[in-house]
Amino acid sequence: MWQFIKGDYTDGVITNKRGLDFMPYTDNYERDVYGTIAFWLRNDYEHGRFFDREISHYEMELARANQNMIQILGGVWQKAESKKGDIGTLIQEAKHVTHEFHSLLAYTLDKSMHCEVIISTPASLLDHMIREAEESQRVFQLIEDGVQVSPADAIIHESVFWLRQMADHLGYIRHYLDVSNYDLNFTITGMMQKFERLLMQATALSTMVRTPRNETLPVLTQFKEMIIKEAKSLEAFKLELDDLIKKCAAVTTSPPDLLEHIAREAHHLWRNLEEGVVR
Repeated sequence: MWQFIKGDYTDGVITNKRGLDFMPYTDNYERDVYGTIAFWLRNDYEHGRFFDREISHYEMELARANQNMIQILGGVWQKAESKKGDIGTLIQEAKHVTHEFHSLLAYTLDKSMHCEVIISTPASLLDHMIREAEESQRVFQLIEDGVQVSPADAIIHESVFWLRQMADHLGYIRHYLDVSNYDLNFTITGMMQKFERLLMQATALSTMVRTPRNETLPVLTQFKEMIIKEAKSLEAFKLELDDLIKKCAAVTTSPPDLLEHIAREAHHLWRNLEEGVVR
């Protein structure tokens, strides 16, 4: 069922080169309505910043369009962070800006699949960002409609959606790592394969546990606990690697704040599973 838990921010605020305030990694971001909207807007905002680094200087029009999206996303995100304005109006703004960002990414993916754009972003990563933009719109609609989701439905939905994202994350970490990180690459490959297997199990459960899912079967509870354990472990791993990257102790081309971004998503997954919500 929908429930929002109020918390407090404890981390300081820093300012990036564009002048926008943003918070470093925090695992206790507020999970009320404003906090949920802010989480998804921040995701899209950071996706835009990561994408910005990988657009060729030949693609001036694409770069300008993406930079405009970053600015707009950042502005709406700040409104959500500061809890300013009417929730209904904020949701409409959030839906509009994520729709526009989704359209830009989908357009770019189509161009990429036709080899008509010069970017360093893998096509699968564009698809990854598009899926999260789509999920954010679904969450905004759930909030707007006041829809209640059963715990069993929430477990299955969150597992199917986020386990694919977690497996993707590990693939992108490996993509950015230098081949000379032999042991680290081996470790990451093993973790990615584990999450791919868990995704297959979640997909199987999505059809085995038939609707209406009015109760949470023991097999689903056991699977949920397994995912929570693995997601917590993955979150910790991402933050450990984040520390190495920031110390320049791992040879990688990864953006310096990428690991914080994906650690936050791992945290979001296990928190949602613990609370039995889609958020």
